[in-house]
Amino acid sequence: MINVIFDMDGTLIDSANAIICAVNEIRADLNLEPLKREFILDTINTPGQNYAKIFYGVDTYSHTSFKEGYEKYFIKHYDQSVVLFDGVLEVLEFCKKNDCYLAIATNAPQESLIPILKKQNILSYFDKILGVSYGIEAKPDPMMLRLIADEAKYEKSIFIGDSLKDRLCAKNAKMDYIHISWQKEIKDLDEANDKTTLIEKIQTYIKG
Repeated sequence: MINVIFDMDGTLIDSANAIICAVNEIRADLNLEPLKREFILDTINTPGQNYAKIFYGVDTYSHTSFKEGYEKYFIKHYDQSVVLFDGVLEVLEFCKKNDCYLAIATNAPQESLIPILKKQNILSYFDKILGVSYGIEAKPDPMMLRLIADEAKYEKSIFIGDSLKDRLCAKNAKMDYIHISWQKEIKDLDEANDKTTLIEKIQTYIKG
């Protein structure tokens, strides 16, 4: 058996609209013009960006997450528009039926995770959830993956994500990786684009 570690936003939860609306509402309150959807998503998924400078025009910002300090905006929009990707429940059920150890490693703030996962009715599937908090570095730093793998049930772990940060995080942790691009064209061998292809790839690791 294996440990299956998931990213959250963009992997399990379709939060793109919520993030875009929250960022642009913050900008509106700061008297800034709205940013385009593609620009916001590309920026979020690119490592090493000064998110506060890019999104909010803030020169000095001590947090690695663009959500820190603006949580109320993201909580509001998460409550309004976040949904699971089609097929996520079937993937989680498959993993549980195969006795996988399930975990989440996300750059979302740790304190936000339980309410989000409860609202989507998937909290009970996970043995461990880990987000950014004091002393926990954000991806692509491998800290979260290593911490989860160290206490997980099995020796073998895989990480499932949707961004360059996730891919680099797995590489930095020397962990196998599956890239999920929901309903998009598959371009690389490690990619899946729906529940069927994702389950098939997970099954390959289970069988060893």
